[in-house]
Amino acid sequence: MAALEPGAIAPPFRVEDLDGTVRSLEDLREGDLLLLFFYHSECPTCRMAVPFIGNLARAARSERMKIWGVSQDDRDGTVKFAAASGLEMPILIDTDPYPLSQAYGLTNVPTLFLIDSTRTVLDQCVGFSRDDFVRIARVVAKQAGSPVPDIFGGKEVPAMAYG
Repeated sequence: MAALEPGAIAPPFRVEDLDGTVRSLEDLREGDLLLLFFYHSECPTCRMAVPFIGNLARAARSERMKIWGVSQDDRDGTVKFAAASGLEMPILIDTDPYPLSQAYGLTNVPTLFLIDSTRTVLDQCVGFSRDDFVRIARVVAKQAGSPVPDIFGGKEVPAMAYG
């Protein structure tokens, strides 16, 4: 199974985040958007992409725009990586055998899914694509009512990379 494509209906889930809050697609109210960011701390491409998602999350804080990380590390590894990376978002833990990753058809990390309140996948990015990240950042910023941030912080980044 390949990663969910735009137009697909996102599978429901109920997963606890690092703070002990159970997160679910049912948390989305009409008009909300959710960006799920799947990653693993040992993936070099994920380590490259995490600051960009962190920049986006800080720039697009909003009740109507939710950004949740989905870690494929154990709890201790997730806590350490989040702290070291400065991730300021709810982080869900999806450990082996990775039921959430499997439900969403992950083939690589990082993977992003932009999901609306009807559970429809609006956009996705498998691996790292500079153009995909910029396109998704524009939608996220618009939803949050904020200016489109320079998520790359002026740094030169490759056009594409895969974990």
